Amino acid sequence: MRCLVLIIGFILGARPVISQTPGVIEGRPRLYYESLGKGPETIVVVNGGPGLTHDYMRPEWDQLAASGRVTYYDQNGCGKSERVPPYGWRSHVADLDRLLNAVAPRNRVVLAGSSWGSMLALYYTYQHPERIKALILSGVPLGVVGVAPKSSAPWFQQQNKSRWDSINRNMPVLSKGDPRPPLESKLQERIKEDCGDVAGIINMSLGDAPRAQQLARISAPVLIIHGSNPEQMSGDGGPGLAEILPNAKLVTVPDAGHDPWLDQPKLFFTAANGFLMRLATHNSTAH
Repeated sequence: MRCLVLIIGFILGARPVISQTPGVIEGRPRLYYESLGKGPETIVVVNGGPGLTHDYMRPEWDQLAASGRVTYYDQNGCGKSERVPPYGWRSHVADLDRLLNAVAPRNRVVLAGSSWGSMLALYYTYQHPERIKALILSGVPLGVVGVAPKSSAPWFQQQNKSRWDSINRNMPVLSKGDPRPPLESKLQERIKEDCGDVAGIINMSLGDAPRAQQLARISAPVLIIHGSNPEQMSGDGGPGLAEILPNAKLVTVPDAGHDPWLDQPKLFFTAANGFLMRLATHNSTAH
């Protein structure tokens, strides 16, 4: 009943007062996180970018607190977390594992990722399937399903690659990096810190990331939400991923682009919380 009341409140535009707890996961690197809400699920939100802080996703993603305890964190190399190379995708998977072991040591969790965050959530689940109860993914990059994205030249060019290689090896930087191309305007205005070097390093590291045929082994329930407006996006790997994963549901949000949670938040979070409510109901009846 509490979940239903909160969902209705969010749909009507009200935001209940939810206490928030900040914290730090010790280790190398130290990871800053914030948790809010309580309930049957542990939900960890994985932000996109890469190389952005988690707070651009708020307050919208706070609505998942209708279904459980929500945790955000700043990824290594940006925000309030420490900056400790290397920064490739494998290091981020290891960081996420430390976070989950700290905030939910005995429970399986729901990972909720946007854009690059959806990639990281998939890579983590592929390596640690026993830790994941379900996934909520949006803005899935085309590269996940084997479609090469358009080049971001001149940003993703050789001089930047040389710079990023030096940073990732903790060596002196001999070249000046070019700024990352601006994000979609509605999203760009939310960005407080853009850690473009970290983004470049992660992109360089993806050559040995799990491929689509490997990700097809993921059996956890997956909700994939994608936008349908081609004018607001260059491509979305969500439909292709839904065909690959054995237990995936695809939801299409009209008049939305790469970030449907930002363009159509009511539709997005009604779908997300409905998915989580069905998940909790299924688990309770199964036991």
